[in-house]
Amino acid sequence: MDNNTAMNVNEKLPLKVKLAYGLSGYSSFITWTIFSAYGLYFFTDIVGISAAFAGAMISLGTVWDAISDPLVGSISDGIKSEKGRRRPLIIGVAIPFALISILLFTNFGFSEQVSKVYFVVVIILYYTAQTVLDISCSALGSEMTIDYDERSTLATLKNFFAMVVVMAYSPFLLLTEFFGQFFENSDYGWSCTLAVYMAVALVCIFIIWKTTKGYERHHDSTVDNKLDKATIKQIIKNKSVIIVMILFAVGVIGMTCSNSLMVYYFTYYVQLNSAQIATAFLVLGIASCIASLIVDVIIKKTSKRIAWVITLLESAIVVILFVGFIIGPGDLGKVCVFVALVSLGTAAVYQVPWAMIPDTVDVNELSTGKRTDGVIFGLIAFIQKCAGALSISICGVMLTVIGYSAEAVQTAETLSSLKWLYVCGCGGIFGIIAIVGLIYPLSKKRHDDVIKAINDRKEGKDVNLAEFKDLLITKKG
Repeated sequence: MDNNTAMNVNEKLPLKVKLAYGLSGYSSFITWTIFSAYGLYFFTDIVGISAAFAGAMISLGTVWDAISDPLVGSISDGIKSEKGRRRPLIIGVAIPFALISILLFTNFGFSEQVSKVYFVVVIILYYTAQTVLDISCSALGSEMTIDYDERSTLATLKNFFAMVVVMAYSPFLLLTEFFGQFFENSDYGWSCTLAVYMAVALVCIFIIWKTTKGYERHHDSTVDNKLDKATIKQIIKNKSVIIVMILFAVGVIGMTCSNSLMVYYFTYYVQLNSAQIATAFLVLGIASCIASLIVDVIIKKTSKRIAWVITLLESAIVVILFVGFIIGPGDLGKVCVFVALVSLGTAAVYQVPWAMIPDTVDVNELSTGKRTDGVIFGLIAFIQKCAGALSISICGVMLTVIGYSAEAVQTAETLSSLKWLYVCGCGGIFGIIAIVGLIYPLSKKRHDDVIKAINDRKEGKDVNLAEFKDLLITKKG
């Protein structure tokens, strides 16, 4: 976009373009969701790596992922191509992403020490490819429109297809067992299952790349956005960015804790078999798809801030009540009610922040005069993934502390500790971060004010940044 072109706050996108962009929810989240839910379990119960080392191994990869996020964002911001800044990266990383995702769940039967080295390398490669795909797709959405509600719709559709992932991977364990029967080493059933999901992901990526052509509008091609101290200092002065970082990071800690512990909780505490777990995840997937639409309605009827508070608080109460006091061994029906009710918060954890972030990019443009979509998305993803790494590492250590062993029958004390670890690690955190969301300052009205100020400055009018002291950290006097 030309630096002098005024922004249209009512800029709408064709439905097919919005739907195509929404598919990035599947392609970006499919491996990540499966890895979050089954990665720790795969390493401990299939490969035979200790829970503590497996948690540390995953955390190492996540830390690398976090470090690479702002770097990839900065690189993509600086790309100058007639095909756009994000789309070449999206299509270029597609096949490597799919192949590495399959290797991530392939157990070649190496010795424990060799397996540790192998999976550390593959985890690093996976998170590198994941970063390129996810940051490019996220930043692309920010540049397609600056309309407040359209951005919410893009985030909703992306999250909707991310929730489709939950529904799609509900028969995951059943598929691993099905494919495993065709191999002498049944562990290859995991590899085949990932191959199926990756085939769908490749189709989605191609549709995104093809359909969004010509819609990468809002970027300043005259500015070379570099990731340096000056840029970071400017972003830190953006209050809305800092608050979104906090909300997203802590929300992800609770969500990652839930993803990591859920399969253990269902398998050992509730004593569900593979088919019953598949049923629970199917209900969660269907409910999450519906929940993503409900969250969008709440956003448009109230605000992104209120949507965050309502949904996270509701999920906190549900986790505390159901996991702490209602669900018992064999209670599949209650588990299904639980996952259906908690889906509202799990949908909001990603949907609401991704809807907030593009608005914070506009605030940063008001402050600095340039758009740094990729850098901001990368920095927020950096904080988010550091939080996820911390959460996974803590979960791995805590499983060891409470006495969990994949090779032994779990004691009553271990099962009780597992339950309360879930309650505190997920329900407690959701409750805290719901309240913190009340301080988010960027309403629809304030966002319209920001866009008006940006347009005024492009028309040569004076803009007083002191009028935006609720959004920016400005020098006194």
